[in-house]
Amino acid sequence: MAAVYELALVIAEIICAHCPGTSARERFIQACISTDWDEATSMIDGMLAEPWHLTGHQERRLREFLHLLSGYSGTKSAQVTLPI
Repeated sequence: MAAVYELALVIAEIICAHCPGTSARERFIQACISTDWDEATSMIDGMLAEPWHLTGHQERRLREFLHLLSGYSGTKSAQVTLPI
């Protein structure tokens, strides 16, 4: 689970770069904190729908994050806790 939260910060920066001046980064971080994996996945899927806007390793990082989340999607009630 720690890997998810570490990579979440990287993904938040990717989102911020693609959605400057919006609250998208904050919404993504809040989704991760509240373990709303469906919302986090939805945001990433939206970015992957237009891969021509991604540069460098961004697409790979987004897909890596989705892969990590695949075991947690739909488990908001599973009470996954944040690392302290």
